[in-house]
Amino acid sequence: MKKFKYTVIAMLAFWLVSGCQKYVDSNINPNTPVTADASALLPPIEAGMARGVWFDSRFIGQYAQVWGSSAANNVWDEQGYTPGSDNNGEVWRTVYFSLGQNITLLQADALPKQKWDYMGVSWAIRAWGWQKGGDLYNYMIVKEAFDPSRLTFDYDTPDYVYAEVVKDCKLALNYLNLAINTDKLTVSPTLAKGDYIYYGDRSKWIKFVYAILAQNALHISNKASFSAANVKKYADSSFVSNADNAGVQNNGTQSGDSNFWGPARGNLGAYKQSDYMVRLLDGRIFTGSTTPNYTLDPRLPILLAASKDGTYRGVITTNGDPNSADPNMLIPYLFGTGITSYPVAGTPQKYLFNDNTRGLFMTYPEVQFFRAEAQYRSGDIPGAFATYQIAVAASIDFAGNPPSGTNLTGSQNNITAAAKAAYMAGPCVRQSAATLQLSDILQQKMIALFVWDPLEVWADERRYNYDPTVFQGLTKPTTLYPDNAGKLVYVVRPRYNSEYIWNVPALQAIGALQPDYHTTKPWFILP
Repeated sequence: MKKFKYTVIAMLAFWLVSGCQKYVDSNINPNTPVTADASALLPPIEAGMARGVWFDSRFIGQYAQVWGSSAANNVWDEQGYTPGSDNNGEVWRTVYFSLGQNITLLQADALPKQKWDYMGVSWAIRAWGWQKGGDLYNYMIVKEAFDPSRLTFDYDTPDYVYAEVVKDCKLALNYLNLAINTDKLTVSPTLAKGDYIYYGDRSKWIKFVYAILAQNALHISNKASFSAANVKKYADSSFVSNADNAGVQNNGTQSGDSNFWGPARGNLGAYKQSDYMVRLLDGRIFTGSTTPNYTLDPRLPILLAASKDGTYRGVITTNGDPNSADPNMLIPYLFGTGITSYPVAGTPQKYLFNDNTRGLFMTYPEVQFFRAEAQYRSGDIPGAFATYQIAVAASIDFAGNPPSGTNLTGSQNNITAAAKAAYMAGPCVRQSAATLQLSDILQQKMIALFVWDPLEVWADERRYNYDPTVFQGLTKPTTLYPDNAGKLVYVVRPRYNSEYIWNVPALQAIGALQPDYHTTKPWFILP
């Protein structure tokens, strides 16, 4: 998972697809192979998945008001962007570089050797990349993406990108099932050699593929073609507990193999919890009270951090931390109450802030929230209520037992059964189907996604056009980025160093040279 691995794989990919193919063909040295084993390629591919989400979460988290900058009028809090920079372009890099030709090389080894599980995993990861990219960028390059004869590339329409997710998921399922049917093994020692997500468990990979399909089907909820039945069907074939959660291993022995949000990486300094998250967890939004109650939600002290004076505070859009000069009232680092300086790398922290916390891609609570929302939108309110209750309970279990190292779920039991039961029976959780609102589902989901997936939170907010009746704590920034022309942000611009330097005609064709392009509503949220 070190940077060195990315460099080696990138060099290998470039060599194999360059114009030197004839030279390679006529000068084969058996001691220096020009192909790589799938098991050697898969670990850096999986590490690249985490890197993409981690890096872009910083900026998307500000768009979604999961957190904000400690300084006022930060450009991302203003829902803008930084021109001439690759900031917020890491998922693009992931799809086309970290996955990219590396997956092609993996398949070149796996297919002729009938490593069906590696083929299945590779298509699952391709699908995951297209889904993340399609949600963020809208237009993407699919048909021409890995054509080594091209120097410029045409964008495919967003509906084509979404269809590619489904196509690749079906390929993944076909290959994974073929692998199981061939050797009758659920857990493959061969796949385990290179797999740091599920350690060779093919059945869990199948569940992950169905989770991607459920997400894909849910995100087009505003379209006439939306099928709540499909979301439910895919969710029912997906994760059955937090023990199925998809995430990649972090060893936490040094910065290069550590969790992005742990102290070894030092990435949390500029980000403070949002006022929105504080009000979700202290009960004010769910109960309608103007007085915070720190005893209602047992996740509050685990997810958030109190100032030294014991009060939980958060950044309000572009305001930054108004108490930054007061050590007793400033918003501390998320590591814990009153922490105003970084902990020493390797020291135990709470929640997902340890150096060896797994890099997460999808969880059981999240999939259950997919299901609950689909049921609610289809009119099955009793079914939605039952699923919602399961999802909230599972999100509490997740917060109390964060995954680390090789463990897909933890066993810390930081939230007692009594505390969980009290919350589930309390005023922040609906107690009957008749009282359930869409906002209950979406905002509890936001809590469940805290830190590890702001990208999904932002997808939800955009699907509902930042509706304050659905996201009851969401406030329009007091100052919007000048190029927005008063509009809210809806898409991420393609990565600067590949597209705005080398692929300008294609950008012009989709309108991405316009100053307000990032306010364009993406296809997946349109009717």
